[in-house]
Amino acid sequence: MPHPELDPHFDHIATGQAFYEACGQAQNQPETLLLYANHLHDNDRWPMGDANTGVALPPAMEVLPADMLFSYELSGEQQIDKAMALLMQHDLQPPLAVKKRLRRAIQAALTGRRWPKTGENEFLRKAVRKHELFWVRKLNAD
Repeated sequence: MPHPELDPHFDHIATGQAFYEACGQAQNQPETLLLYANHLHDNDRWPMGDANTGVALPPAMEVLPADMLFSYELSGEQQIDKAMALLMQHDLQPPLAVKKRLRRAIQAALTGRRWPKTGENEFLRKAVRKHELFWVRKLNAD
C-alpha cells in the first residue's frame, strides 16, 4: 500500500485507513506490509530517468521507518502488463495540450528525452520501471 510518510496523497491515506479498518475485522492478519510511493509530497520528478529503467531511492531529509527495503525486477512483459493495467485508469489517457506537446518535442530534439511507448502521461514514465521498490514493515502481533 502507499507509504504514508512518502506519499501522503489524500486518496492514498484513505486507502491505508481502509486497510487498517479491514485488518481490525479480519481473522487472518498480515505479518508484513510492502509500502510504495506514487506521489512524493515534495518532489514530482522522482523517479528521475526514462521509463523502463531502474529506480533509485527517493530523496529524503530524514530516516523513514522500515525494517528493510525490497526491490523486485520486472521483465519487459511485466512492465507492459503494468502499463496496460495503469491505462485502465482513464485519467491517464487524456490528450496532451499543444504547449506540452511542443515542450516535449523540444526536449526530445535537444536532450534526447523519450517517453514510454505505452502512453504520454508523465505518470507512466515514473510508474513503469525495471524495478519495483518497496519499504518493508513488519506488523506487530497485537
